[in-house]
Amino acid sequence: MQNRSTSSPLSLLFYGIVFVGLNACSTAPKNPRGLPGDQHKISVVQQAERLTLTLAPAMGSLTEAQKRTLQGYAAAYLDHGYGPLAISMPQGSDTSSAARRAAQQSQKVLYEAGVDWAIIAQGHYQASGITGSPLLLSFTRYVAHVEGCDGRWRNLATHPGNNESERFGCALAINTAAMIANPYDLIRPSATDPASTARRQTIMNKYIAGEVTGAERTADEKGTVSDAVN
Repeated sequence: MQNRSTSSPLSLLFYGIVFVGLNACSTAPKNPRGLPGDQHKISVVQQAERLTLTLAPAMGSLTEAQKRTLQGYAAAYLDHGYGPLAISMPQGSDTSSAARRAAQQSQKVLYEAGVDWAIIAQGHYQASGITGSPLLLSFTRYVAHVEGCDGRWRNLATHPGNNESERFGCALAINTAAMIANPYDLIRPSATDPASTARRQTIMNKYIAGEVTGAERTADEKGTVSDAVN
């Protein structure tokens, strides 16, 4: 008499659910995106750094606070500014005369703060019939921008295609962009100083002669861990 094992309908249903679950877990992403940084490129965009100076029709000169603001603006230009630094005066406004005086004084303050006189450009903007029009200053700066990281995160609990979030890798890209001191280097690398060929030749001559190539250390520069601990 042979023993035959029979499976109940409940057991078959259980194994079927387990098989379907394991199969779903092994589903490959439909649209693999590659490494975290591949889909979020760092690009460089231009931004205008603007400054507005409030004027009054009878204003004879800039205030001390405005001069300090201009000095800080000049420091910002020297740090990350490119191209001309433009000063725009209102034309046809009740502050047009005051703006001309303020523009001359502003140019002097900027120059004394280190901005080249030839870089400062003066111009006008139309302000006919507008009272209290300000003096406008602007220059161009470059900013590192991460593509595809704007907007909000979607629901991370729902992944029908078993894909990672479209914002996956944004934190890495944004932090990398924030560490770039000068984004313009991504467009055109900064020039480097030439190597010290004289020093290199000195080391090579010592090497050829069989001498020690390292610099000599004095007794004050020498130390051991035990000396530091004791």
